[in-house]
Amino acid sequence: MTSARPIGDHLRTWRQRRRMSQLDLASDAEISTRHLSFVESGRAQPSRAMVLHLAE
Repeated sequence: MTSARPIGDHLRTWRQRRRMSQLDLASDAEISTRHLSFVESGRAQPSRAMVLHLAE
């Protein structure tokens, strides 16, 4: 199994540089803040759909 940590680190850095809270990004991405927190901390891997949605 591969580590989800690197994408979570990138996502957190991207969010913080834009001065967004987890709530702001989760709302924009139509996901729960808990799931976003899990992705950022490496406890969950984002789905392909989530990555594509965030890239828009």
